[in-house]
Amino acid sequence: MNHRNMVFDFTHCYTRREAQDLAWFDCSAISGSRLYCSKEAETQIKELIRPNGISGIHFIDSGDYHYITKCMTDFIEEPFSLVLIDHHTDMQDACIGDLLSCGNWAKKVLMENPYLQILVLIGQEQKTFDRSSLFHSDQLVEISYEELKDHSARKKLQALPTNFPIYISIDKDVLNESCAVTNWDQGEMSLPLLENVLKILISNYDVIGIDICGDFPEGDSIPEFLRAERINMRSDEELYHFLYTFLKEKESISHAKP
Repeated sequence: MNHRNMVFDFTHCYTRREAQDLAWFDCSAISGSRLYCSKEAETQIKELIRPNGISGIHFIDSGDYHYITKCMTDFIEEPFSLVLIDHHTDMQDACIGDLLSCGNWAKKVLMENPYLQILVLIGQEQKTFDRSSLFHSDQLVEISYEELKDHSARKKLQALPTNFPIYISIDKDVLNESCAVTNWDQGEMSLPLLENVLKILISNYDVIGIDICGDFPEGDSIPEFLRAERINMRSDEELYHFLYTFLKEKESISHAKP
């Protein structure tokens, strides 16, 4: 697959800025795409992805468009694990027919993708797992926010199978509101804790691609948007720099090996 870092800008939540190796796609004209993804919108999104590949760092707008991760992983044609770092599981049943949505996309990947080996859910509160009837699959690994805080999650992270690569999807609603402002309810994770999780994953596993959602749509409250833009720009830039640098370092080390 090609290696290209991309921005999918549906709601103009991103301030246009130059960044190294970052391609920008204005997706605002793609109708039938917010919260629920029509078949026509899915086709258009995949036509943007197809020539660029998924092996990079991708910003995919607010959590309303998190289903793009399924569009991304549909292009993977080898065994892989999907690591979802999110305050929500995105494992709901379909509400409108079988339509792909921001709430059911992870369940669709688990149920429909023949190459998926493990789905790792990271960052939800333990009570989310305790009260849910969805999580009964040998392909699921659950790592709660409480396990991340008390450091018991490290063993689970390091015990994931290493004989196939991972795709990482991050929703910034897993972060506390000093690190990100989203249009969904949020968790309490700090940015340093998130980066520590990412460091463990990238250090120990081959990474196919990474996407990041959880920004604040421009169409919502203007004062709130301006505050969100300031905070989210900082977290986006820090995550991009962290991931870009760390992946480049790992690639250099890998190429240097005899």
